[in-house]
Amino acid sequence: MSDTSTQLADKLTSEGERTLAFFRAIPPEKWDAQLYTDGAQWSIRQAFEHLCISEHGMKRLCEQIVYENGNGAAKDFDIDAYNKSKTNRFAQMSNAELQALYAETRQQTTALARKLTDEQLALRGNHPAMGDSSVQDILKMLYIHNTMHVKDVKKALG
Repeated sequence: MSDTSTQLADKLTSEGERTLAFFRAIPPEKWDAQLYTDGAQWSIRQAFEHLCISEHGMKRLCEQIVYENGNGAAKDFDIDAYNKSKTNRFAQMSNAELQALYAETRQQTTALARKLTDEQLALRGNHPAMGDSSVQDILKMLYIHNTMHVKDVKKALG
């Protein structure tokens, strides 16, 4: 553990709480509202599912780089195809169950970040969207990624 990992874990915690509070405040009848009309064409709920899925995937990517001496995502990894294939993976879950899954997964990511050394945070691997990236940058992207989708939801809800 380092000062950097502690700061990163604290930021993941606070931004995760902010994201979760935002989605918890959305009335249930709004969750099926169309968010994106091109590309993924997700509803608000599907975008939140995407945050759960990407959280798990990026945590796993960091573990692979750090603990398995991995190179990250395959160079030919198709992020759009992956996202499309995972859409509605948690369709059977209630909104509350999905929110609990997000909270649990973010807690796992935060625990991972908190125990990493500066050397481990500096390890590099292929991020599916950003390319060659440090573990630290991959973890930072988690809360930036969430912020981007929250901004889109806010705009869609007016």
